[in-house]
This record gives sequence, C-alpha cells and structure tokens, in this order.
Amino acid sequence: MDSNGGSRQEAGEKPAKYQVPAVVGAISVLHEVATSDEPGVTQAELVKSTGLSKSTMHNLLATLEAHDFVRRENNSRNYRLGPALIPLGTEASRQVRLVRSTIDRVAPLAAEYHLSFAVAQVVSDEECRIIERFYPTEDVHVGILIGSSYGPMDGALGKVLLAYMDPAKARRIVKSRKLPAHTDATITSPENLIETVEEAKVRGWAISAGELNQNHAVATGVLGQNGELALLLLALGFPADLDDDRMGEIGQLLAGIAASIMADAGISARSEA
Repeated sequence: MDSNGGSRQEAGEKPAKYQVPAVVGAISVLHEVATSDEPGVTQAELVKSTGLSKSTMHNLLATLEAHDFVRRENNSRNYRLGPALIPLGTEASRQVRLVRSTIDRVAPLAAEYHLSFAVAQVVSDEECRIIERFYPTEDVHVGILIGSSYGPMDGALGKVLLAYMDPAKARRIVKSRKLPAHTDATITSPENLIETVEEAKVRGWAISAGELNQNHAVATGVLGQNGELALLLLALGFPADLDDDRMGEIGQLLAGIAASIMADAGISARSEA
C-alpha cells in the first residue's frame, strides 16, 4: 500500500543531459586520486584512467589545485587530495553519524507502536526523500517506498518542510502555487495551510489526516550541525490506528526522539519546530 504521502517519484540517477561535464570530470579526478594504491597520481595516469584529454586534465587539475582540492608534491609530479576536502569530509561524517543515530532510534518504534515509521533526508529546502522505513509485525500496514520524494504540498512531510523554511519563502510558495487536491481532506486554501504550518511550528510536529491519501501521518524535523533541517521522522497509519488523539501521542514521541538525537549530537534545537 502507499503511505500517507504515497510515492511522488522514484529515486534514481539524473539523466545525463542535466550533468555538467566539467563537474563530472572533476569528480572523476578526485575519485581516482582518492582510490589510487600509490602515494599520489600523475597527470598522465589520470588522463589514462579517466579518458579525459590532456588539455582538459591540465585545466581541471589547475582549478582543483587553485582551490586546494588537490595538491602537487614539490619533489614529484604526483597529485594528492588537498586540505579543502578535510572540512567537507568532517561534515559528511557528521551527517552519516546523524543518519545512523536517527535510524537506530526509529527502528524499534514500528513493533512497539504498531505503526509504520520512516526517515527522510532533505534534498533541498523544497524536497525530502525517504531513506529508510520500518513496518510493524502486522500483515496489513501502511507502506512507503524508499527513494520516494515529497515536496511542500505533500502532507505531513510537506508541512515540516514549510515550517523550517524561511517564513517569507514558505508564504510565497503557498501563495503562488495551486494547491493540489490530493483528497477531499486536502487543505487547498493558502491561508489555511499557512495557519496549519504555524500550528506545527508551535506544537513541534505536523499532521496529515487523509490529506495526501486516505491514511494518516505525523512528522517532525531533525536539525543538522548548522541549524538547517537535515532529516524528517514520519509515522504512518490507517485512520483507525492513528486517530486524532493518537496523532498527538505519536507527535510528542517523534518530537522527543528528534530532540534526543540532536542533544546527543550537540545540536541546539530551534525555538520553533
């Protein structure tokens, strides 16, 4: 079954037409330098391993070196990874730890609360994507696809995206777009949706009572090290299993788990959800 906020699209590789050749080339260079068995790689070796021309490789290496993404040893022609990658690697490690910690905390909830739970990662401030899900032991439950994407108009997850967005931008998005009527319960009034998002900020979690499909959902956000929305926690259930009273219970549960995840990671929670 689809979730409350059923799959909007499948995750996958972007078509080649959307890729920038110079960026793809730079990625190839960094990958070859990082995975080399030797202490450094020469320009000639990179040309051979990547298939790029000598002139393209020269320009790529000059640019990467100028920005400290690679460095050339003084006593040889070998290139190694540069110091500019260190903070990027550190931040990537933090994000991996945050994701792992979140998944570990969410995993047991499905069996305990007899609902479906999922973790979504922010792709941009207008999109999140499901990266993990957990189902209860019951044979019949609400399902959700790993890799499915959700935007600002998509149920509980959409409300969380809007809640953490710059308020002016969130209002502009809601006001300027036609709100899709997914079901009879979908909020299609811009002012009503903005009011609902404001309520979610104060409360600490967002709800969707049959607004994206016939199921119910509760969602909240987890901040990253820089105070930006990084992950979203989602609970899904049939209306009979996740009624109004229980949505409040699960909302408090998810908000508490999010706060605990951030506290353990040394991340300060925002005053509004």
